[in-house]
Amino acid sequence: MGYVSAAEFVRKFARFRDEAHDSPVFITHHGRETHVLCPIDVWNNGGAGRNDSAANQRNDSATFALADWIDDGVIACDQELRIVFANRNVHALVKAKAGTLVGNILSEALPALCGSLLEVQARQTLIHGHPNMADIPSPFIENAWLRFQAFPLEDRLVIRLHDITQEVERHFKANVKEAILQALNLHGGVSYVRVSLRGTIDRVDAPFCNLVNLPEERLIGVQLTDLISVGDKVAFREVLESTLRGAEPVQLRTRFLSNSGDYVAVRMGLVRLDGVYGCEGALAVLTEESDELG
Repeated sequence: MGYVSAAEFVRKFARFRDEAHDSPVFITHHGRETHVLCPIDVWNNGGAGRNDSAANQRNDSATFALADWIDDGVIACDQELRIVFANRNVHALVKAKAGTLVGNILSEALPALCGSLLEVQARQTLIHGHPNMADIPSPFIENAWLRFQAFPLEDRLVIRLHDITQEVERHFKANVKEAILQALNLHGGVSYVRVSLRGTIDRVDAPFCNLVNLPEERLIGVQLTDLISVGDKVAFREVLESTLRGAEPVQLRTRFLSNSGDYVAVRMGLVRLDGVYGCEGALAVLTEESDELG
């Protein structure tokens, strides 16, 4: 049994007509089987003599019918690692033209796989029958990441590719943020405070606690505006509310009233914090200054 794209079939009809005398030739269009070329006697006998491979083909068509409509890339290979199915999304993930994968050996269709972890794990799954999964830099697209899965399905090897580039970038940014916060704590001269959409304190660092002379547990849930000196409170509230509504980041000078009764002048950078579902609050980074606000 062979597989050939419609374009290749037209160019080399005589060759595939001869091959069809031995076993059916399946013609594909955009990676999906659409026609079968077989001898006339096979057709007249209602398919007699097509052997079990044709039945397997029908099963494959049913098994992978939905694969064209999922977000992940899916490739199915036979025991020789010849691609027998490739859904629409996988062509985009591997930078291949639509309909060019089916019928080719995996390593020939995707030369970037040669020697890669993906190829090694795919072969292990084919030989030993156990599934494999790994998050890997994409061998097809620069600066992209893929979640690769290989698992057996009847007599097929199935490879699933999922683009996790955004997920990796989010984790990286989260790690960078945590490193910056640790650096601020070690620095000691830079304070950090995060407020919720309601303007209440969600998180503070040790330098901010020292600045207002209050422990962290006393600060969480407190309105940030309540810590501002009376004379600056109205102006600061307006700036904070404007930032939470989507105004541009702002630098300002204001004063906190510490628990010891002293006024502490600061220079503050205030930035809106946006999350997946919209605004999640604001971030404030501040340094202490000499009190020149009057």
